Amino acid sequence: MPKILLVTVGGSFQPIVTAIRSLQPERIIFIASDGEKGSKSQVISEGTPCEVRRGTEVVERLPNIPTQVELGDRFQPQRDLILVQNPDDLAECYLKIQQCICHLQQEALEHEILADYTGGTKTLSAALVLAAVDCGISLYLTIATTRENLVKVERGELTRLVDTSFRT
Repeated sequence: MPKILLVTVGGSFQPIVTAIRSLQPERIIFIASDGEKGSKSQVISEGTPCEVRRGTEVVERLPNIPTQVELGDRFQPQRDLILVQNPDDLAECYLKIQQCICHLQQEALEHEILADYTGGTKTLSAALVLAAVDCGISLYLTIATTRENLVKVERGELTRLVDTSFRT
């Protein structure tokens, strides 16, 4: 069954790339912040907007996420990019994500809908978790195989299914 993956986008692109490569979805919907400094740049900006950092030093610059994972024509920004104005507003984030999931559940009947909440602000990630649990879709988290950095997930990560059986 083809998969549609919803991902929240924050400061680090690596876990999102890992989730996409691990889960192999047919379509990815990116949930990102809008505005001049928004995380949408990692999804739609030209050139090399994704930065690999070591502390404050940028050690490598890479293309946007859809280019890195070779989505090509499968990525349609007007369809596959949800922009939130305030990524710290739980109501705005939840409502946009929940509406998207409900629409997908009605329109994409032959698809499995998944969500990975690794990226984005805490509020954006929380909104994706709430909407995924409320709508009954599978939830994933990309974590480091050994977590030494408590600030962010770094290279060497693994995507795993999150147990949401507590909701039933």
